[in-house]
Order: sequence, then structure tokens, then C-alpha cells
Amino acid sequence: MPEYKWALGNGDIVSADYNRTDDSLSNEQVLAELQSAFQQFGHSVHCEPVSDQLPEVYTITFDDATLGRITVCAKGTTPGGRSNLNDEQRTQQKSKYINYAHSRLQAGESAVQLGVYRRDGQTVFCAWKLKQSSAGAETPISKQIKITTIAQAMKEGFVQQDKGSGEYACAFRKEFMYFYIRNAEWLHGSLVTELADHNNPLPDSPVDNETAFRVWFTELEKDNGEHYSENTQNQYISALKAVGLTFADAIGSFSSIFEIDDIGTFERAVSAIKTDAGFEEFNRNRGNGSLSAGLDLYKRFLIERTEQVQNVCYSTGYQSDYPRNRILFGAPGTGKSFTLNHEKDLLLVDGGEYERVTFHPDYSYANFVGTYKPVPCKDSDGKDAITYSYVPGPFMRTYVKALQNSRTDAPKPFLLVIEEINRANVAAVFGDVFQLLDRGDDEVSEYPIQASEDIKKYLAGELGGNPDDYAEIRIPDNMFIWATMNSADQGVFPMDTAFKRRWDFTYLGIDDSEAGIVGKKVILGQGDYRRVVEWNALRKAINNELLTYKVNEDKLMGPYFISKKNLPEGEMIDPAVFTRIFKNKVIMYLFDDAAKQKRITLFGGCDEKAKNQYSKICREFDTKGVYIFCEGISSQFIDNAPEDDGE
Repeated sequence: MPEYKWALGNGDIVSADYNRTDDSLSNEQVLAELQSAFQQFGHSVHCEPVSDQLPEVYTITFDDATLGRITVCAKGTTPGGRSNLNDEQRTQQKSKYINYAHSRLQAGESAVQLGVYRRDGQTVFCAWKLKQSSAGAETPISKQIKITTIAQAMKEGFVQQDKGSGEYACAFRKEFMYFYIRNAEWLHGSLVTELADHNNPLPDSPVDNETAFRVWFTELEKDNGEHYSENTQNQYISALKAVGLTFADAIGSFSSIFEIDDIGTFERAVSAIKTDAGFEEFNRNRGNGSLSAGLDLYKRFLIERTEQVQNVCYSTGYQSDYPRNRILFGAPGTGKSFTLNHEKDLLLVDGGEYERVTFHPDYSYANFVGTYKPVPCKDSDGKDAITYSYVPGPFMRTYVKALQNSRTDAPKPFLLVIEEINRANVAAVFGDVFQLLDRGDDEVSEYPIQASEDIKKYLAGELGGNPDDYAEIRIPDNMFIWATMNSADQGVFPMDTAFKRRWDFTYLGIDDSEAGIVGKKVILGQGDYRRVVEWNALRKAINNELLTYKVNEDKLMGPYFISKKNLPEGEMIDPAVFTRIFKNKVIMYLFDDAAKQKRITLFGGCDEKAKNQYSKICREFDTKGVYIFCEGISSQFIDNAPEDDGE
């Protein structure tokens, strides 16, 4: 069986055989993926096959009748396709399925043709222009798309592939389903080469200023302390947007009033608009002076924005004994998160902010830094709608807060906390931000990076100025990035040396935090097996036994492998609570991970038939307590029988 190219959930491309059972989607699975995509944003939808005769054509209907009906001709993609090409995915659907969907399109309804690709728990929808087929009703019609296009969609969200003759195939994550449905004909045409390159998801200056004005307007308070209603906001903005057509001569070479960001130019344009013969009637018809009010507010916005613009300050002179880039690592239960949280409080004792994020295998650059995503909004008629805007991730949110604070006379620390940093592919998640981790003597990034167009526009909207003011960016000295990691966990990603050397590593030893659990005791076992056991002594005994098996130190158990919240203030631990937690955490960890290859030896006190069965080991623990373990462990508690308490 030949190997084919596959796009993983993180966007990497690998070669692997095609397993028809695991690597293809049934009609039921395709239906579930469509249901999931269309249910986004709170929509209540009904998704079902058109009929038994058309099992690969689905009707999407909504409880909100104004959203209409959508016909989707869809099938799971499979590898292969054209001869000698192992880097494509394709669908093969009967001509009659495609022609039914096309007939709905001709009838004025929404209809599309999709392929569904799923790998590593991630889904990408592939889309081709819906065309009528002249082939026989039962003839399968093939549609192909490159695996590189799917991989790019995994990482970026929405991409296009040039099919030649001015036609594009599309690949996108489910977040872009409604964007695609609304613009399918346009997206498959030749007028979107800039979107095919994924450089300019939105037009430049007009949307940039309009978006910033919308945000400013939403937060603006009237004299009575109330915010403007959404209806008023939409009326004013709609009137301003109409200037480009109604008063084109007044704004000269600009196509939109939102292209103007210079006060002098704006005032000259306003003067020309208000002397236009049609101004009074337009202003009156637009609803009680919406245009004049909108122009006044846009001028106020430009003035405040101009006053806000200052040079970006990366070096604030903020002093701290804590490292800027820091990773705490150690065995499970050594108190990494607890220590980091405590030192976070010390860092922020005089002010500042922090944000916490946990990495996982599917975490991406788009999640961490930011990307364009669909967001709910109101259209000019005040109805619910979907638009696409840059949504920052935790890195960018913390970065902006640190830069905003850097312009003040009292700089404060801004901390990004990353839990389980090595559970994601850090090289892919950090991307070019990796370069910024190299800090100079002043704790500012030593080497800047070129910001993307998306990031430049976002920073200009948040910090003021023009996008080009942020062509190069650095991490300021008041931004801290701290993380935890446990290299012993299963399923973690390796870190390369270049990434590691940009961090200050702090190792928490296996017994460094034991003071908090010393003396915590519990009575375990029944009858002759009944013993008073100190949890810390039992932990150490198990660790020492694991070391004789040549188990690495990072797989041993730290003092808080059993969480501190489960240990009482007093000396004695509730036996029932401890037994439940010990079985669910300690025995499971030893059985499935740390002592997986040494179960028979470690659980030497169990019945011979129980040593390889987790449930039976747990059952014996109820009776035998520490005597489920080998002699090297249980012998340390021989003399710990409790005083007679009636049992």
C-alpha cells in the first residue's frame, strides 16, 4: 500500500499509509461535523440528509427562519486522486448529488459542495465551486485539493488554492463556515488574489479606522454617564459610510471618510460636505442629524487618537529580581504551579496584571498570539450578524497591556503564565515570537521581528498611531513570561536547545516542598495489615523503590502529588478520603506510567493474579494497605501498628 501525505492538527505534513477504516468519514460522521459547524454562535439548526436516495446531500434549516435554508453536498475526503499524486485529498460524489445541490442554487437558495477532512481531532472543510455535471446520474465526479492547502488552513483558518482559469478551491476551519456560505461565489472567483495569499483579510485604511472608531464609540459615555444605544451607533456609522458615495467630491481622492486620519484634512472635508447643496436634506433624512452628529464624533475620535499617539516605549527601567523568561520544572507534585502562583503574587504586590493559559497538543500560534475570527455584531439595520476581526491571544493581550503601561510614569509588571508549556509544540505556537525571547541587558528583546499586517493594524487600534508605527516590535522590559513543565508526562513535545537557552530554568527538587506534609498520617489496612502510615514516608519509600528500577527522577512523586487541599490541617488524615485519592491518583500513576514495566515487582504484596490488574490491586489496597507493595516498601511500616482502637 503506497504512502500518502497527511496534514496533522498542528499543520505539519507527514507521510503514512491510508487506513480505510480509520482515515475515512462515514455519512453519519460528515453529518455530525456539519451539525457542529452550523451550531456555532448560538444558532439552533436542523441538519439531515435530503432523502434516502441522496444520502450525501444535506439540508440545513434554522429555527430563525430569516436565516433561510442551505443545501450542502458533502463527503469525507480520502487520499489519492490523480495518477502518481500522493499529496492530494479528494471527494468522489455521484453526478446526481451535485446536480441536485446545483438545482437548489439555481432556484435562488444557498448551496455548496464540501469535502470534510479530519485528523488529530481537527476538522478542515474543503470547498469547490458548485457546477452542474453533464455526466450520467451515477457517475462519480472527483474534486481534488492539495494537502499543503489543508495544512495551511489548519494553522491559519482560511486559505485558497488556485485551480487555474481564475478559479479557487477553499479550505477552512469550522469558524469560517458562515463567512464561506455568505461569500461562496465571490471566494471561488478571480477577484480575491489577496485573500488567496492570506495577506489582507480585510481592506486596509477604511476598515482599520472604522473598526477603531466603532470600538471607541461603543465605550463612549454621554454627559449623563450612559452609553449610546446600538441603534444610535449604527445610524451614525451608516451615515458616515454613505459620505463616500453621496459627497464624493467633498472628500476628494478618498473613497471613504474613514480613510481620513489627519485633523486638518478632515476639517476641510467637513466644510465641503456641509456647504454641499444636498447636505441639509441628507442630514435630515438620515434621522435627526445623524451625519452631522457622526462627523462631530469622528472628529473627537481623531483628536483623542492623535493625542494618544506617543513613541512606543520598550525600556521602562522597571527593576525586578525575577527573570523575565522563566520555566519551573520538576517531577509531578513538586509544587510548580503553587510556587509560581506564590511568586506571581510577590511580583505583582505593588500592582500590575497577569493572565494564565494552559498549553495542550492542539494549541496553536493563532490561539497564542492571535488571528482573524468570526465575531457577532450588529448590521446597519440593528440585526444580528457575523463579522471577522483580529482576535488577540493571551500573548498579544499581555503585550498590549505592558506597552500601554510603559507610557506611564509608574511602570508595573505584566505577567503571562503558561501552564504545561511542553504539552504543545512550542516552536509552532511561538512562531516568530520565539526571536523576541532573546533579551538584552535592559531586559528588552534584543532582536525585533517584523509584525504582520494583521498585528500592525491591531496594535495601531489599541495603542494609537498608524499601522506602520509597529512595523518592528519587541517585548518591553515590564513583560514577564513564566511557565511550568513536567518532562515526565506522557504525550509531551520536546524542546530544542535554541528555545531552551532563551529561558531561565528553575528546578524544584523531589523533596524541596516536603515540610508542608511532614507528620500527616493515616490508618490503612484491616486486621493484621492495619498500620499507621505517614504519607511523606510512604511517598519516599515508593520513590526509593522506583529508583532501584532505574526510573528517572522526573517520574518520581513530589510532596503534593496528592493535592494540599486533600490534606487536613491536623495530623490525622481521613482514611476513606485518603484511600479514594490514593487509588485514583497514586496507584493509577504507578500502574499506568512510572512503574508500568515493573508492576509485578512493585505490587509484590498482591495476590499473583492481581499484580497486572488495576481494579484488583485497588481492591486489595482496601484490605492490605501498604502491604500491596513489595517488601522494600512495606517493611518500613512493620512497627507502625496502631494502638487498640476496638478493631
